[in-house]
Amino acid sequence: MEAINKMLVMGAAMDSEALKKGVMAHSKAIGGMDSNLVATLDDYTAVNSAIGHMIASVPASTTMDVYNAFAKFNLGSDIGPYMMSKVNAADAKAAYDALMTFKDVVKASQR
Repeated sequence: MEAINKMLVMGAAMDSEALKKGVMAHSKAIGGMDSNLVATLDDYTAVNSAIGHMIASVPASTTMDVYNAFAKFNLGSDIGPYMMSKVNAADAKAAYDALMTFKDVVKASQR
């Protein structure tokens, strides 16, 4: 329950215009999915941009409250290796590196 509460607190603290743009980006992406339920690159990019703006609109401490609440789940040490066994390691590393770059961009603009 604590993790859900922290997410709700974070959502309530987000800039309403950023939230609206996020909803619209998600709606457009869902409407434009192909037969495999894959969004276009433009829609995917718009959704990620919107998420970044929503996160950046709250204080870093609020974001960390959500992160720390989920960290308390302590899912064990076998989750990471299991997940890595299901994907191409190079692709997973590239995705992780992109996530870290995204995190840095959001953090740099966070209020």
